[in-house]
Amino acid sequence: MGFGSTSRRQALQQLASLGALGALGVLRSERSGAATGAIPGFGGTVTRRQDAGYEGLRQSLVWHRSKPARYPDLIAQVRSEDEVATVLRYAAANRLKVAVRSGGHNPTGPSLRDGGICLDLSALAGIEVDRERAIARVQTGVRAIQLVARLAQDGLTFPTAHCPSVGMGGFLLGGGIGWNHGYRGGMATFGIEAADLVLADGRRVTASATEHPDLLWAVRGGGPGLFAAVTRFHLAAYPLPTAIRVSSYILPLDKLATMTATLDALAPAADPKLETLALLMHDPAAPPGTPPGQSKICFLTAFAFGYSEAESRAMLAPLAQSALAREATVKEENRAFTLFELFPKFFSTAQPGGYMGRYAAESAITDEPGRILHALADHFRKAPSPICHVIASHRMNLRAREDACFSSIARSYVGCFAIWDDERTDENNFRWLEKATTFMDPYAKGHYINEVEARRHPERIRQCYSPAAWQRLQALRRQYDPQAVFHSWLGQEAQAGGAGDLQP
Repeated sequence: MGFGSTSRRQALQQLASLGALGALGVLRSERSGAATGAIPGFGGTVTRRQDAGYEGLRQSLVWHRSKPARYPDLIAQVRSEDEVATVLRYAAANRLKVAVRSGGHNPTGPSLRDGGICLDLSALAGIEVDRERAIARVQTGVRAIQLVARLAQDGLTFPTAHCPSVGMGGFLLGGGIGWNHGYRGGMATFGIEAADLVLADGRRVTASATEHPDLLWAVRGGGPGLFAAVTRFHLAAYPLPTAIRVSSYILPLDKLATMTATLDALAPAADPKLETLALLMHDPAAPPGTPPGQSKICFLTAFAFGYSEAESRAMLAPLAQSALAREATVKEENRAFTLFELFPKFFSTAQPGGYMGRYAAESAITDEPGRILHALADHFRKAPSPICHVIASHRMNLRAREDACFSSIARSYVGCFAIWDDERTDENNFRWLEKATTFMDPYAKGHYINEVEARRHPERIRQCYSPAAWQRLQALRRQYDPQAVFHSWLGQEAQAGGAGDLQP
């Protein structure tokens, strides 16, 4: 089977559906039917469940089409950090639970809960850059493309999500697999130098290595179960790569062993500024009815984030000389890009039928990505939708850190994504994804909190953390949110009594 240039272009465009690398968020919701004065002293917008615009707003807070059937009593859209404290004091005084939303990145929609308040921070989009110290102070609703553009003005960058519309809040709190992640510590959350938070009682504090270090530990990976509202991150910025080069290769799925063997051989000695993304995906150019054995492909893209053309070409040269390049049906090598240009080329948010469909995701942090890909290969051929895909990053370069609760530590990441259009096929797609975990889990050392199917399997959330990190998170929740103002992770809240402690 041959794959022409049209197939390559469509395959690149289909990268828009990569969950781990970013998901579309709603930039701003409409305000029709909002109730002024619903929260005394609050100058933002409050939409109540009985208001005319409620359902449209509620659905807009989740970026894909499989909307959770969870209904907050109030949706409060803030305009300033001060207003966050106002909402939280009101919630505490009236015994209302609060779930926080920034960009809606998490596919399970954890910011939508039954009852209480959805606190929407997406309008907090300020950026301040200290060029001399290489620090960016970023409000939680800032989008990836906004941060990349602002930092580039000062010759800096940060490993944002690969997709331009992802909000920094949920992306960073969950870990964050960003551009050139292996060179920047594996997860973007490790680049948080400090964070400004509003606690359950309305107090505003800054968490850093010297002030509330326990809160900083929780911010670095606590995800949608965090027991505070982060309003601003202080991020370590890095010199902007000036000579990015990209090579891409397509092979039939039957040649998977060629791709994995090449990556396994090259990964140990590869420059850490080289990012590789390997996919199992449906060939978007395959005619309808093409048998799965002929319509599934391996697609590898390598991004060299160098500071000179010679440096980037040297990073990509081992791939060009490999069996992968010799056996590729389609290839394009050493293409020049700026970081800003990578967004529309590889992760456009405008592709029809991509990640605006119905959506579910699972993940594994692993030392054996090749074994997972081979274990999944036959199952992937049976994917119920042509938009389903598997992605692997072979070079996360994660290291255990005592100053971060993110504790799924291994050298690689594999994500499996069920994406489909027809609501009537929901169960088929969920079952296919659940079956995929049986092939992934034997090789997993943990999971990525932003990509576990907590709607149906909330027990997987605990598997994202070491036992020690999980227990410490529980203790900090009791300390900082004794009245359980903040919702915990989906499915992890006590069913009765106490202060909303996590299930043991």
